[in-house]
Amino acid sequence: MKFSISKYLPSLLSGAVILASNASAKLVAWYPLDESSSSALPVMENVAANDAALIGYDPDPGLSFVTRGVSSARPNLGLAYQFDKIAGAGGGLDLGTGAAVQPTDEFTISFFFQPQTFDAFDRFLETLVGNDNSQHGMRIDTGGAGNQVRVLVRSASGLNTQFTHPTVLKNDGTWYFFAFRYDSGSVDGDPFQLTLIEMNGDPVDEAAVTAATSGAGAVLNTGAMVAPHAGNSLVGVELLAATNPNNINAVIDEYAFFDNSDANGVLSDAQLLDVFNFGPSGVELISSFTADTNVVSPGNPATLSWVVDDSYDTLILDDGSGNTSDLSPLTTAGAGNMTVSPATTTTYSIRAVKGDAANVSVLKILSGAAPEINSFTTSASLISAGSAVDLNWTVTGAESLSLDPDAVDVSALVTLNVTPPATTTYTLSATNGFGTTTADVEVEVLVGPVPVNRNIAFLGGNTDTLWNDLIGDRNWSFTGGLLGDPLTTPSANTNISASYTTGGELNGAGTGAYRYPQFSAEIWFRPGDLSGDHQVIFETGGGQNGLSALITDTEVRLLGSTLDARTLDVTISTAGLNLADFVQLVITNDSDADLFTASLRDTFGNVRAVSESVDVTMGGNGGGLFTWASGVVGAGVANLGGRTEAADASPIGLTGFSGEIGIVNVYDQILDDSAIGEAFDRVASIGQAPDGLAITEVSFNDAADELTITWNSIRGVSYYVEFSQNLEAEDWFELDGPFLAESDQTTQVLSLPPNQSRFFVRVVIAE
Repeated sequence: MKFSISKYLPSLLSGAVILASNASAKLVAWYPLDESSSSALPVMENVAANDAALIGYDPDPGLSFVTRGVSSARPNLGLAYQFDKIAGAGGGLDLGTGAAVQPTDEFTISFFFQPQTFDAFDRFLETLVGNDNSQHGMRIDTGGAGNQVRVLVRSASGLNTQFTHPTVLKNDGTWYFFAFRYDSGSVDGDPFQLTLIEMNGDPVDEAAVTAATSGAGAVLNTGAMVAPHAGNSLVGVELLAATNPNNINAVIDEYAFFDNSDANGVLSDAQLLDVFNFGPSGVELISSFTADTNVVSPGNPATLSWVVDDSYDTLILDDGSGNTSDLSPLTTAGAGNMTVSPATTTTYSIRAVKGDAANVSVLKILSGAAPEINSFTTSASLISAGSAVDLNWTVTGAESLSLDPDAVDVSALVTLNVTPPATTTYTLSATNGFGTTTADVEVEVLVGPVPVNRNIAFLGGNTDTLWNDLIGDRNWSFTGGLLGDPLTTPSANTNISASYTTGGELNGAGTGAYRYPQFSAEIWFRPGDLSGDHQVIFETGGGQNGLSALITDTEVRLLGSTLDARTLDVTISTAGLNLADFVQLVITNDSDADLFTASLRDTFGNVRAVSESVDVTMGGNGGGLFTWASGVVGAGVANLGGRTEAADASPIGLTGFSGEIGIVNVYDQILDDSAIGEAFDRVASIGQAPDGLAITEVSFNDAADELTITWNSIRGVSYYVEFSQNLEAEDWFELDGPFLAESDQTTQVLSLPPNQSRFFVRVVIAE
C-alpha cells in the first residue's frame, strides 16, 4: 500500500507550487511541535528562537502529561504534541511573556487540534489570571459546554468581549483547524473573528474558510491590549503548576502568532487557507513524500521518494532518533529518492526550508510489525432504525482489510456506507505478514425517536461534576452533584442503574441553552422527600422566556413564559402514581403551533397528561437541573425558566429537587403518544402493582378514642382516611390526611369523635 500526502490535500492543489499569499503578514512566533520523544528540550520556536518550556513533562512516559512525536492532522504538518489531563493535572507549554506571544491588537493566532475529552473551559491559550475584567489578556478555551471553542479578550475596560464558535466538536479522532483574528479598530465590521474547520478530508477553498468563520460582530467591549498581559502565555494549562481542572486533554500542532500591528497581522481568508494547507508559513515546498512500502522485515530496505520546490535552501531527513541526512546531493530538479533499512518501526520526516518558509512532511515505515489502525470511526454513533452511517478508517502497513460482521473485504476502501439492522459492533481487521490488528466501533440503533442531546447517568464516563452529553453539546456541569453508580435503591421496573442526586439546598447542574423551535424533553426521575414547596426538576432558561418542571407532594407543575410574561401554568396530579420507582416526564413545546403538552408515566401503567394552546419561548440563558441555572435576580427572586422575573411571581417556596435523575433526553421534534411510548419502552417495563388498596391491621384505644390502622400503599402516593357511621355514600367525611406514603405499608394513629358505638373507616387515594 503506497503512502502519499497528496490524498490529504485538495485536488485542485495537487502537483502545484503555491507561493505565499500571506507574504505581508508577519509570522512572529511559530511552534511546529515536531520534536520526537527523543529530542532534547526545550520546545523550539521556528521564527525568533522564542523557545517554550514544557509543563507537566517527565522523561518517564508513565509519569508525564505530555507525549511528543504523535501523529498530526496530516503528514505534511509533521508531528504533534498530546497533552493529557488526569485528575486535574495536565501537560502544556509556557511560551513566556514576549511580545511575539502576547499580541495587543491586529493579530491572528492559529493552530490545529484533536480533542480527546470534553470539559468546560479547558484551555487552548491562557494569558489571564482569574476572571477580573480590569486586566489585559485573552483566553481560548472549550466554552461552558466543554465541546466548542470560545475566545475571551480583556483590555482593562471593566468588560470583556467573548464569542463561542457554533461548531460542536467531536472527540472521535477528528482534527480541526482554528484561527482567531482580532482588530479593535476594524472598519469592515469584523474585529473579532473565529474560524473553525473540521478536517474530514473534504477539499477546502477560500469560500469554505469564509463559511467556517463566525464572530462577535462589529461591537466590541474591549480595545487594544497592553503588553505584557496579566499572565504568561500558556498553552494547554490554566496555571503554571498544571494542577487545575481546566487543563486541556487534546493533541495540538502548529501553534502560530501573526502580528506586526499594522493590520497585516490580521490574515485574510485566502491567507488562512494557505496556513490550513501548508502550515503557518503558507507556502508549499514539499509536494509529495512517499515510500514504496509501508512495512518491511527488520533491516530490509524501503525506498523513500520526494518532490520539492527546487529553489529550497535546505532539505533534511530525520529518522526521529537524532540521525539526520542532507538530501540535497540526492535531489535533482526537485526530485529524489533514498534507500533506508529500519531495524524498528520508524517515522521519517523531511524538512524543506526556503527563506522564512518551512515545510515538514512525515511517513511511518513498520519494521516487523502488524499494521496500525490510526482511526476507525462512524459518522453517527446513534441512529434510528433503518438509517445508514458511514464507517471511515485510516490504516498503515496493511496488506488486506476486512470488516465484520460478515467478513467483508474492504482492502481497496477507506469508507463504507452501512445500514445496521440493530445495534451493531463493527470490527475492522488489518493484516500483513507480521500479524493482524483490530479495532471496534459501535453503532447504536434506537427504535423510536432519536435525541439530539442524550444524558444517561450510567453511560459516558460521568463524574460528580460533569454529566456528559453522549451526542450533542449539552454536558451538565454540577455543583454539589453526587453520582450514584450503582443505585442505592435498585429500580425494579427500569434499566436505570445509576442516577444523580445533589447535596441539598440549591445545588444542581447547568448547561447551554435549548433553542429548538420543536422541543421535547424526556426526564426520568424518582422523587425524594416532597412537601408543599416547589422543587425544581428541570428548566430551560431565564425567567423572561422558558419552561420549567416543578414538583410538590401532590403535583407536577409546568410553567412557561414569553417576553417576561407568564403564559403557561398547568399541573399534573401525582395521585395514584407509583413514585417509588423512576417515572418518565415528557414535556413538549411547539413554537410554530403554539402548543404545549406534558405527560407523566409510572411503571405500573398509569399515565397523566395535559396540553394547552400557548405561546412559550425557549430560554436563552441555559438550562438547569435540580435547581434553576441562572442564579437570582433582584431581592433573591429565582431566575427560573417560566417564572418571569417579577418580584411577586409565584411559586413561593421554590427549592432544589431532593430526588434522583437518571436520564435526560432532549429532542428537536415533538414526540407524539406513540413516540413517547417507544421512548418509555427503551427504559422501562410495566411492573405488577401492589394488591388492591386494603386496610391490613386495625387496633382501637377506647380510653383515648384513638384508632391505629395499617394499609398497603405505594411510595409517593398520598391518602386520606374517611369516616362514616352508616356507610351511606353521602355520609362519608375526611377524618385525617393527606398522608404521603413512604413505603408499601403505611400506619397512622387517628383521633376519633367521642362516644362512638359503631363506625366505619376507609382509605382513599388523594386526588
